[in-house]
Amino acid sequence: MSNEALFAALEQAVPGFSAKEIAAPAVDERQGEYKHIYWLDQLLGENFLCYVEWKEFDPWGVDGLNALVPVKQAGVTLSTDSLYDEQGLPVQSISHEAFMYDAGSFFLPVLQQQLQQVGLKLLEVGILQRDGKIYLHENPRFICVTADNARIEQLNLQLQQRGLVLC
Repeated sequence: MSNEALFAALEQAVPGFSAKEIAAPAVDERQGEYKHIYWLDQLLGENFLCYVEWKEFDPWGVDGLNALVPVKQAGVTLSTDSLYDEQGLPVQSISHEAFMYDAGSFFLPVLQQQLQQVGLKLLEVGILQRDGKIYLHENPRFICVTADNARIEQLNLQLQQRGLVLC
């Protein structure tokens, strides 16, 4: 599988990404169905792909998202402060279970709104399973991309050839 088309799609969809200095790692077949997600981890590194543990999302996850090159280049500092009151309690009603197991529905809307203002968005990288369903890990990986849907779709097509999908 050729990497040139994927690299071109990354350059178009991910601000700041340049394939000129990228050496594609080898796919480690021993990692089974996760082999391409780990390959993408190595390819993009922490500059372009953020691994977030939801149970530790705030503030470490926000720090990881703020370290992404597209976010830094846009001059944005992502914040979830608006989600909490002066005592540090969520301003919206959310159960402990929802917060622990669906924190994305709590954090992502406010982060997406901040990125939308500068023409960016966060997408989660999922794994396409053999049955065609998408597997999203409890601790997701996010990529910050342009808000241009045509460029995102082109990147998604290239990732799908590797069993990955943007959500």
